[in-house]
Amino acid sequence: MSDATLTDSRDAPAMLVLAPGLSGDDARVCTQRVAAADAALVVSLRRPPEDWRAARDGALPPTCFVTAEPNGDAANAVADPGDLTGLGIAVSERLGDLPEDAEPAVCVDSLTTLLQYADTERAYRFLQVLCGRVRAAGGTVHVHADPAAHDERELDRLAGLFDGVRSVEN
Repeated sequence: MSDATLTDSRDAPAMLVLAPGLSGDDARVCTQRVAAADAALVVSLRRPPEDWRAARDGALPPTCFVTAEPNGDAANAVADPGDLTGLGIAVSERLGDLPEDAEPAVCVDSLTTLLQYADTERAYRFLQVLCGRVRAAGGTVHVHADPAAHDERELDRLAGLFDGVRSVEN
């Protein structure tokens, strides 16, 4: 990722979080962003909700999930992570279930997994709509990605959707 793209605006409404694999620092950044919200929505594509919760210490607000496979904790599940229309509908439904005055924190875990099922252009459009919807609700959104799994050009293009990019070490 180019230095011109890499920023560290920790309070950015929309942030791309770059971290290798399932790092502890990645989970810490996520917890900080989610804990400050009234409610949280997690789009968990790489692990079940109980594993996502277990990786985060600290108090979390009421948290709901959209997952890529059926799970008791998730009111919404999509059969195929590449079905971005279905994923978008599930996210919209869950956001619609939140109290009207809630300022949600949305976590997408992870862009790396999403890009295994959908091409960059489709993922770009999905994230563009998601970021716009969350900003309009006065909330925050952050998206996890493993920088080693993507080429620099792809990350630079996707980083343009976000107000900030935070790189964390393992």
